Amino acid sequence: MNYRVLLRVKIRGDHWVTMGEGHSILWDIRSLIEASSGWTVLNQEDIGPADSFIPLLEKGILELTQYANSYHDYEISYGMGTVNDALAFYRNLLKDCKAYPFTELYGCIVA
Repeated sequence: MNYRVLLRVKIRGDHWVTMGEGHSILWDIRSLIEASSGWTVLNQEDIGPADSFIPLLEKGILELTQYANSYHDYEISYGMGTVNDALAFYRNLLKDCKAYPFTELYGCIVA
């Protein structure tokens, strides 16, 4: 299973428009996300404002690039490339959060 994050903005009534790209990460590595960025990934829909996640994403990128050896156990548990996958997820989501800081993050589990 994957956890998918979208950036969206409410336009009228209950109508939402997505901005940027969809961002997916394996649901199983949410523990790596929490350990490296401090973001507790829950099975929730409304995550919060995009601009409030910029510091968490930047922290995650810094942690996984500067202290990669500290996260080696996640590679053993979830497979080689797990840290690089998390880095790509952080970087791409950060790019969209900076481009669309006024949006809301929406998350869901997809099969």
